[in-house]
Amino acid sequence: MTSTSNTPAGAPDASTAQSQPSQPVPTSQRRPLQREGAVYILSPAEQALADAMLRSSPPPEQVLGKRPHEEDDEEDPGRDTEPDEGTSTSAQAQSLVPSLGNITGTTLRYATYKKLRAEQRDELEAFLQESALGRQAKLFVCLLSVENKIDTFRSAAPPYQVSDGLKTNINNYSVAVLLSVNISAYKGDIPRNHILNILKRYRFDMPPGIEHDYANWEKITTAVSYSLTQTRARVKKLVRDSIVQDTNVFALAQVIVHGTPCRPTVQLCSRVALMRAVHQECKGSEKYWNLIDQRLALVRRLAGTDAGKASKIFRAILKTDRETYGVGEDYVIADLVADDWQQRVDDVVSGI
Repeated sequence: MTSTSNTPAGAPDASTAQSQPSQPVPTSQRRPLQREGAVYILSPAEQALADAMLRSSPPPEQVLGKRPHEEDDEEDPGRDTEPDEGTSTSAQAQSLVPSLGNITGTTLRYATYKKLRAEQRDELEAFLQESALGRQAKLFVCLLSVENKIDTFRSAAPPYQVSDGLKTNINNYSVAVLLSVNISAYKGDIPRNHILNILKRYRFDMPPGIEHDYANWEKITTAVSYSLTQTRARVKKLVRDSIVQDTNVFALAQVIVHGTPCRPTVQLCSRVALMRAVHQECKGSEKYWNLIDQRLALVRRLAGTDAGKASKIFRAILKTDRETYGVGEDYVIADLVADDWQQRVDDVVSGI
């Protein structure tokens, strides 16, 4: 008995369908399943497109001071709509300039704050009412008036006198210059100019610009020359007494620099030994300091530019002095470095 199949024509057989594997459906052809009332979640790219569609176009940019040509043509086609820029700019500038009344009021209030007298405030108010040329003329008159008052003060001031403090500094620097290892002469303009250069550099209590006042500067120059003369006389007397008393050179140097910041270094003792050697040769004649200057010139000529040779010559002079005076005394001349004060003097003397 033959059984008939209920499968419609054209439909695949059930056995055939079961034997064939199911093919996957592409993702692009799938329809998303969405429940009723559920929210559909867009991808980031889709969300960006949706936001771009929702945004409206920006309004056209408006230019201040001008209207669109379309509006101008509609209202008055033959009208020139360009604004008068010169007129508006000048009007704005005039509105920013303060009035004379405002300036006067502000200035008078400031004058009151500065405690000007009543007549001065009246002069100020009259000054503000003047023209530009009038104000300049009044300012020039005021400058001349101030100059006259300054001249009156100067004429009433007492004549300049060298102070005691300046005299003390001059005396100390006179010793330092005469005992400097860089000194080339003990008499004449050389030591005096060295001290004047020191005064110009460090000023002390000198009035500003006094070196340009020849009358008053001559007073300082005279004080320097007098101090050098007194210092040379004092040193010469001490050297003479040391020969009689057979004083060693270190003790003599200590007496010479007493009361000054100078130190009895080896170089200073060598200079003192030279002074004593020349004094012994000339017996303290009137040309004593001139002879010392000649001996210094001889040392420079023999040594030339070699500082080592000059140092050897002075050490030989010091050795001879130590073998002549104070032989039995036990003392040591320390090879000290000159202090800052003496070093500054040596720098000025050497031209640094």
